[in-house]
This record gives sequence, structure tokens and C-alpha cells, in this order.
Amino acid sequence: MNTVFKILFEVKLLHEYYLTDTKGENIFDINLQADRINFLREKYVANREDINSDIGYKVPKAFETLYKNHRLKLIPSYAGFKIAIEVKAIKMPDGSTTYLPKFPLADDVNIAILLVRKNNLQDSFTNRNFSNALNGRYYFSNENLQGVKSFPYLTNDINLFDAAINYEHGALVKFATNDYRTFYRDDSNAVNWLPFTGKGFANDNDRMLVNTNFSYSFPAAANVTIATFTIKDADGNTLKNKEGNVISVFNVSNAAGLGKINVSIDPTTVLTIPNIIENEKSLYTLEVNGNNGYSKIYSFFFKAAEADAMESIGLINIKTKVTNTAFNIIDNIGKLITIKQADGTVNPVPPIFEINFKSRQTFWRYINNKKKPIQSGLYPDFLLPKNGMLITKTPRTLTYIPTLFQKPDNSLHYLPNPSNNATVTAENGKMYSDINVRDSTLFPIL
Repeated sequence: MNTVFKILFEVKLLHEYYLTDTKGENIFDINLQADRINFLREKYVANREDINSDIGYKVPKAFETLYKNHRLKLIPSYAGFKIAIEVKAIKMPDGSTTYLPKFPLADDVNIAILLVRKNNLQDSFTNRNFSNALNGRYYFSNENLQGVKSFPYLTNDINLFDAAINYEHGALVKFATNDYRTFYRDDSNAVNWLPFTGKGFANDNDRMLVNTNFSYSFPAAANVTIATFTIKDADGNTLKNKEGNVISVFNVSNAAGLGKINVSIDPTTVLTIPNIIENEKSLYTLEVNGNNGYSKIYSFFFKAAEADAMESIGLINIKTKVTNTAFNIIDNIGKLITIKQADGTVNPVPPIFEINFKSRQTFWRYINNKKKPIQSGLYPDFLLPKNGMLITKTPRTLTYIPTLFQKPDNSLHYLPNPSNNATVTAENGKMYSDINVRDSTLFPIL
């Protein structure tokens, strides 16, 4: 008998950096998933670079036996990966074909995949905060963890706008349904918000994997001098050792102001991911309460040593059945979602989940390569002169393929883009990408 493998599900990691065209149009402008998949197919045929240049996929050691016992295979694909499973084909009376796993998957099975670094380039072009209070690594799941997820996105939703927060350059904020914007301050330091299309972007709410020895950073503006850290389990209880003593409450103080604080919990007293995969008992909360009205609550998982390795940027966990049935990977009787119809078409297709990554948006700063002042007044639609340099009026998206500037009449104009390995510099609350240019007709010096 022939061995038959079928795709159980697929995950696409869609990064704005790689999936933006010269005119600035990108995959997130496309509403329907089927059309996004066609967009990806075109890029694959054109041999366009994708996020797999920077991120690889690995079966966690704790899951190697599960993969072996259920005949699961991890297969890289364009901008993501697929999980295949050995199946038995079952011919139905209507002529269609369904597929039953040869080794059935129980309703509570978890399938984990580590995201591993191939290089550090993604750190320079992926949107993220420069400072995070609790700097965890990514945890993506098809189960609802912090609010209700919307198919096909494995990410948690972006936080709603909060007037009390001092946002950083590039912060992603939700103002209303389908109204997402990113924050920046312009040359006069006035607050501005740039709207962006798409949803399902990875954000701080997805950074749910935390070390058992972690750090917490208080913003200086909060002026916190006394604080208490309390770690609680899924039932809302503080953690205790074998002797019954509370080990998860930490009091700290500093009259000069609290900054970065280290907190450590005995790893043998907690459940760690992926050794113990996501369940109702493995989710913890951290409550941080300080003077001057400071109060924060975080939901998180503790990381096991493997997920804490330097090459790991996070973990994807897919459950067979979850709260939102649109995210299920098997049907009610344990078969694959996929059905091959009598006419040879496949409908429905295997579930395709998406994780979207937004690029950094930086001010592009044109600098003469010999440090000579560039003529002012050039390209006033896009650039402002400053200290012999020319700087874009608004932040621009970093992309692998150079993008053109758009004039008020919607015509396009070429100016150099940052190089693919350019560093991003933070200065006075703004982010810059420097572009060295020669004395030329494009950028004449004074």
C-alpha cells in the first residue's frame, strides 16, 4: 500500500519588508486570503526573496516523539511552512475523497514549531519598540489567549489607543475596527499618526514567552520608587515552594527611581513552554504595582531552555480543536479539513494561518558622503533641509525592493532607498535610516 501524506495546515509569515512593490503597494492591501495566496504565488514564481531568508522552522525536542508517533512532517514553503500528516484516503458515496490520519489526532493535541534565527537582519527592518517593560519572545497560537482572534490570524489584536500612554516612534495602535495607525513626531515634534492597511500584525501582545529569570523596565516618566511584583498561576494564586512559603512576591524600592529590575523564579516550581505546552494551567500573570498610580498586568508563559536559546525568536503552537472552530485543523470526526471533490478540485483546502509583520518606518536622511552640505530646497514635496542634510517629511517604510516617492499629483519619483543592511538610529525619540549620497545632479552640494 502506498504511503500518502496530505497537508494538515499551513502557516504563512508575511513581512511587509519583502512583500511591498516599487509603487509601495503590498500584500496587506489585499482583503481576501485567496487573493493574498495568489500574490505570494506570483512572488514565488518571480523568485522574490521572502522571510525564510531570515527565519527557519524547527521541531522542538519535546515534540519529536509526537511528530514521529503521528507521522507529522515539517515542510518549509514560500514565506512559511506546512505540516503534513500520513493519512488514509476514504472514498465517499458522492465521489469525493476525505482523509483520516493514519494515527488519529486527539482533540487536545498540540503541534509546536520553533521559529529560529538565520541571521540578525530582521531586527533592523522589523517594527518593534526600542524599549519594552517586559521583553518576551513571540508566542503564536490558534487558541484565544488575549481576546478573540480573527481567522486566519494567529496574532493577538493590537491595543486600543490610550491617551495616557507616551507612545514611541513606530508604535502600532488601534483606534477603531479596521482603523490601525502608527505613531511618530514630525520635524516640529508634533504628534502624528500614519494609517496602515491590513490586520493580524505581530505586536507586544504576542510577546508572551518570558524567562524564568527576567527583567522589567519602568519608564522614567512614571517616577516609580516603590513597587511590588506578584506572579500568579492560572487559578490566581501566588506560587509556593514545598514548604508552603510564597516565592512569587517581590518588593523593590529605590528613592532615586526604579529602572530595570531583575526578577527570578525557580524553574522547577513553574510549567515551562514547550516542555509543558499551552493549557489552562500553563498561563501565568504578572502584576506590577507601584507608587504614583503605577499598575500593570501581563499574561505570559515561562520559557523552557530550548525556547530560550539565542537562535529562537518564538514559538507557534497549533491545537487540533480550539474555541473558534474556524481555526480547527480536524473536523468533528477526526478527519482533515481538506476534501478532494469528485471533479478533482480541492474544497475546502487545508487551513492557512497567517502571521503578519510590519516593517519599521523611519525618517530617511540623505547625507553627503564627504560630509558637505547638500543644497536646500531640493524635492520639497518629500524632503526638508536640516543641518546640511535632507530628511523625509514623514517616516517611510523599509522594504527589500526600493520604493518610489509619490508626488501630490500621484506621479512617482525616484530617490535612493536605504541599503538592505542599513542600520536604524534612534535620536530624540525618532528613528532614522541614513543614506550616503555623492555630489550629483540628484544631490548637488552648496
